[in-house]
Amino acid sequence: MVYIDAHTHFGMKGRGMPPNTPEERIAYMDRIGMDAMVTSPPYASISPDRTYDEANAFILNVQRKYPGRFYALARINPHFRRRAVEKAEKALRNGFWGIKFHPRNEAFPANSRELVFPIVEKVKEYGGLILFHSGEADFSHPTLIGDVAENFPEVPIIIGHLGKIYYMDAILIAKWFDNVYVDTSFCVGVHAIEKAVEYAGVEKVLYASDYPQGSVELDTMKVKLADLSRRDKALILGGNVKRILDEIEKER
Repeated sequence: MVYIDAHTHFGMKGRGMPPNTPEERIAYMDRIGMDAMVTSPPYASISPDRTYDEANAFILNVQRKYPGRFYALARINPHFRRRAVEKAEKALRNGFWGIKFHPRNEAFPANSRELVFPIVEKVKEYGGLILFHSGEADFSHPTLIGDVAENFPEVPIIIGHLGKIYYMDAILIAKWFDNVYVDTSFCVGVHAIEKAVEYAGVEKVLYASDYPQGSVELDTMKVKLADLSRRDKALILGGNVKRILDEIEKER
């Protein structure tokens, strides 16, 4: 069985929670039998100039040193507008697998046509996925992410945290749009995972933990406790995100 965490964070010492070295994190993954992590810089790694340049460079070097164990997503602050688009394009050309947006932390609507759409256009051009933080009623409600999905049907889009308390909204967006997936990090409970499989289909559900802010073990247990078949659990715990990553690699 493939075991991949679809939503984690990785920051250098002083800019993220430990473990801060790739060797320490790989040792942890090996101990629990995890194959890989999809990872991006945490908010704590933002620089005084409000960019993630240093953090993105760090995580890209980690991916290059240990390919196949880390799938890096660049963190972009879209308020830089043209410069943000340039940073996203450079990141994708350099080997990032996509872009992570955090509408709450950076205070922008997830479906902003001025700030978000030009960056997603670059992901469409170069290939990759988009991971959105989700779970608040203002900037990151799942229905706003659905608007992005409708305008960019070619781009795989992950609704982080299964929408938290808005999990049924997230599930319905994943059901309506072929390119939308939900991840289980910090989701409200086992029942939300079961509902996601019931309504959107098991292929749309990705195991995630938001590690190290979240617990790999607890979020894995949510999947294992769900009233699902062994096949469904295997797809959620890694098979589904592996398929998405393989498709991106093939298209590139």
